[in-house]
Amino acid sequence: MKRKIAFLFPILFLFFLPLAFSQTDFGYQEEPEGQDVFVDYAYFSEGNSWRLEVYYKIFNNKMTFVKDQGKFKASHEIELVLFNKGKQYTASSHEEEFAVDNYQETRSAAAFLINRVDLFAPAGEYKLSFTLNDHNSNRVSKFEQMVTLPAIKIGEPLFSGLELARSVEEDKDSSKFVKRGKKVVPSVSDLFGDPEGFFWIYFELYGILPALRAEDYRLGYELEGSNKAIILRDTSSAALLPAFDQTLYGFKKIDLSSVPDQACTIRLKLFDRGGNLIAKAQKDLKVEWSPLYQVNTNWVRAVDLLRYVASDKELKELRETKGKEERIKKWRGFWKSKDPTPDTPENELMEEYYKRIKYANEHFGIYDKEGYKTDMGLVFVKFGPPDEIDRHPFELDVRAYQVWYYYRLNRKFLFVDVNGYGEYEVQYPYDGRR
Repeated sequence: MKRKIAFLFPILFLFFLPLAFSQTDFGYQEEPEGQDVFVDYAYFSEGNSWRLEVYYKIFNNKMTFVKDQGKFKASHEIELVLFNKGKQYTASSHEEEFAVDNYQETRSAAAFLINRVDLFAPAGEYKLSFTLNDHNSNRVSKFEQMVTLPAIKIGEPLFSGLELARSVEEDKDSSKFVKRGKKVVPSVSDLFGDPEGFFWIYFELYGILPALRAEDYRLGYELEGSNKAIILRDTSSAALLPAFDQTLYGFKKIDLSSVPDQACTIRLKLFDRGGNLIAKAQKDLKVEWSPLYQVNTNWVRAVDLLRYVASDKELKELRETKGKEERIKKWRGFWKSKDPTPDTPENELMEEYYKRIKYANEHFGIYDKEGYKTDMGLVFVKFGPPDEIDRHPFELDVRAYQVWYYYRLNRKFLFVDVNGYGEYEVQYPYDGRR
């Protein structure tokens, strides 16, 4: 079967255009199956107490939409409760409505709504209870997590919680995500390794100003891998951090382009002039398969991954590119030329393409053949997840087969395990046509 097929740009642009107040996340199938909502938090000083910022993210395909005046609307309510020693300390609730323009967007597992709700509490050990009630289906999702808010002592340096984000942009509006004149949208999920190959940290540092001299302190950043080895390390003077209302704060970009798949811990450390550790903060995260990591470490494979989106001429030019920096430049330039919304930070087509490549590799690989090179992988990368799959793994006198239905495209594909080894081959009449 012919493996090289022109990529369907108009269809992808139509189906995966990002929604207002939503984003596209890397890998819509890598999150734990069955989880409806993702929750994270960070905490920041409010005098002698803490502001606990609770972030939640829910994907479109986990919401129930109803059609209303030409749009599709979802509605939910969030209830947060903070328990201390088994008793309710504080609580908050929040209602949200969310609308999309077409039915396809309601089924998207790549687009999501992200929001923030605040609670206020002093130092202590708490249990955070999060409940989401979908108004249209009455489905309830619950989440619980232990939260430690550290003691604040006058004159002793102390970090805030670490907020991990995928983007930091200049923005001085009234958005709840704006911090110090920049829009910091939390990732919520602890999974990183998107096509850009980095993440951001926002943090605050208390107890340095005005009593102490920031230039007497060093700030260290560490990314520790699953084997306890330090993958990345950087230091700078605390005096380089900007200050606001006697608080130091910082935005730090962490490069993941050379970090392989693994569980990691990001740490911030504060050292005095004598090199003594006097304050620290940390957060766990996961680094998954990154296209930019492939560009840095396996250029031949990185180019081959573009087989369904690049022309023969583009593939030839990319293969002939020499030098690491020039290859990265060429790779970025290639995807910039395909960006359906070049005026925004996201490249929706690139993100969706690599999501499909990753899913194909995880689900359709066979023996020594990667999933994206199989017939099922090809169809999945080109057309996305089918609306319905009719599986026939065990039938007398008939080879195992599957039928994939794409109702929105008025197409279907028949795959047969021709050799009985688990590799399903697409059958006639599919000939590579759009």
